[in-house]
Amino acid sequence: MEHKKNELRLDNVVNPPSFLLHYEFFCIAWDYKHEGFFLDPVEGYISKYKNPKDLNIKWNYYYSSEEYSNPLPWGYETDGVITKKNLLENINNFKKMAIEPSMNNININLIKQSLDEAGYDHQGEMYDFGVYSFSIYIYEPTKDEYRRHLIKSYGDKSLISKSPFTSELLSYFPNT
Repeated sequence: MEHKKNELRLDNVVNPPSFLLHYEFFCIAWDYKHEGFFLDPVEGYISKYKNPKDLNIKWNYYYSSEEYSNPLPWGYETDGVITKKNLLENINNFKKMAIEPSMNNININLIKQSLDEAGYDHQGEMYDFGVYSFSIYIYEPTKDEYRRHLIKSYGDKSLISKSPFTSELLSYFPNT
């Protein structure tokens, strides 16, 4: 895929984003649907995607420690890991649009610790509905990978983080 010189690309960034927000809808019941977006509220861009498989675009999934989640995650996993290279490849396969930066002065280490320790409220389940998930991917430079932390999911499994940062993080997602 050839890219224009001034197009926003992230694969050759020396200092990758310290975190990215991610919204995703994933459903394999009745029909395959996979769409969502990555959002960098600090630098100000959004990268939307829809059914990459239908477009013959390779999609790199995160790996989870949860049972039945690999190699294809469901979306409600509370953890996940993806290499920087694979995550940035996903983002670069789709057009990015500039948006107004909406976040600054964030203590990502405090948020990470809170998400790791807070646990989740389980709010019910449905079947064949699909999963809508809101996550944050936090970069770990020593491993050159991003760790996925679920903030909220609903649909087949509805979970919400008990972290005191949950409401603030969800407020950065459009239309939530």
